[in-house]
Amino acid sequence: MTGVGNQASDGCSEPAFSPAVRWFGLLGLVGLVAFASSLIVLHLTSSNIDLMDHYVSNLANQPLGWVFMAGAFVHGWGNLALTLGLRAALNPGGLRTWAVLLFGLAALGILLAAVFPIDAPDQVPGVSGRIHRSAASATFALELAALFVFSSAFGRDRRWRRQRVVSLVLAVCATVAIISFVIAIQLDVAPGLAERIAMLVLLVWEIWVSIQLIRTGRRV
Repeated sequence: MTGVGNQASDGCSEPAFSPAVRWFGLLGLVGLVAFASSLIVLHLTSSNIDLMDHYVSNLANQPLGWVFMAGAFVHGWGNLALTLGLRAALNPGGLRTWAVLLFGLAALGILLAAVFPIDAPDQVPGVSGRIHRSAASATFALELAALFVFSSAFGRDRRWRRQRVVSLVLAVCATVAIISFVIAIQLDVAPGLAERIAMLVLLVWEIWVSIQLIRTGRRV
């Protein structure tokens, strides 16, 4: 399989990583930077966005909403690159298969949510808005599940064993943040802020794993 089975150049028996792993990590980081940049631009240029109550998706309805949609689209492709990088960097097995599948589906969810923007708050929900909400909700759940499965997969791979604790801690933090987000929606208490916190934790994991892939790709 890619990323395993090649012998390290120094003659040791530990499998070397594929050079492509680093490029996948770089592409993932590019997607994250593009998305983060779009969020910063929209929050700085939008005067009618309430961080406490307005969801991040509402940025698509701002005058520069296309910037948010473009950033989210690039982010989705970046996460697909991370999916391929993690597949290449981990030993084959059931945990890797499930983790890659869940994270890949979450990346597709991001792409779908980017293509179908949410309706404006004062509009009756249409087809695009329904698709967006369904894709966004599924993305949160799928990526959270992927974080836990990846954490277990890291523990089974000696080359990634040291990263297991960090991944697991971030997965637990993401769980708390997403549960808080769901509660905030039900109580209608600062759902926008709760969503931003949950999204931030997931983005931190993605940035962290991108850096791990970039560093890993150098060890060939």
